[in-house]
Order: sequence, then C-alpha cells, then structure tokens
Amino acid sequence: MGANAELVEKTYEAFGRGDIPAVIANLADDVEWSSPATLPQGGRFHGKSGAMQFFEGLGAAWETLALAVEAVGDIGEDLVVGVVHADGTLRSGGPSGYGALHVFTVRGGEIIQFREFTDLDRPIQ
Repeated sequence: MGANAELVEKTYEAFGRGDIPAVIANLADDVEWSSPATLPQGGRFHGKSGAMQFFEGLGAAWETLALAVEAVGDIGEDLVVGVVHADGTLRSGGPSGYGALHVFTVRGGEIIQFREFTDLDRPIQ
C-alpha cells in the first residue's frame, strides 16, 4: 500500500475515533469536498472551513453514524478509492444507512479533493 492510501486509512481511522480535527489536518487548505445532495449532509464545500461545515452537517443530521471501511486502495498516481458502508440513526427519525465509494485525490501528503458517490437502497430522510 502506498503513502497516499495510508493517509486515507489514517483519515478514516480519525473519523472512526470522532477526531474531526485530525481529519481536517490531513486536508489541503483549498480542498474541494463533495457529497451527493441525496444525503442529509450533502453538498459542495471548499477549503478546510467548508469541510468542517460538511462534518457539522453530518453531526446535525445523524445522531450516530458508523463507517465500515471495506477496502482502500491506490488506483493511480494520486487517486485513492475507499469502499465504505455507513450505518446510523438519523435525528429526523430512525435507523438508516448507505453504501458509498469515496474518491480521494492526494498530492504532497494532503487530500486535495474528496468525492463521494452513494448507493442508496432507499431515500435517506
């Protein structure tokens, strides 16, 4: 496993511990962050402050959310893919979850772009 995939794995581990400052520390100052609008926390965000807004939206939408990482791997010089499944309890009511593919672009030891693609069995509400 290359250094870029190791950085992504460490970022997932930080998220799993609830250590969002450690996640943000792995991002470039001008990171581009996007998550589908079909998710309660979805949207397009710019910079570390934008990524923090994403995580604030995540906390506002979900009472609990656990991320199971199935696989992480390098797929190019600067691309890393993560296959994940999220399960939790929405604040708006009840358990929910979804599968996702995360595509990270990593340069100079920092994540410069995050793109999330989801597989929804049913709408998340």
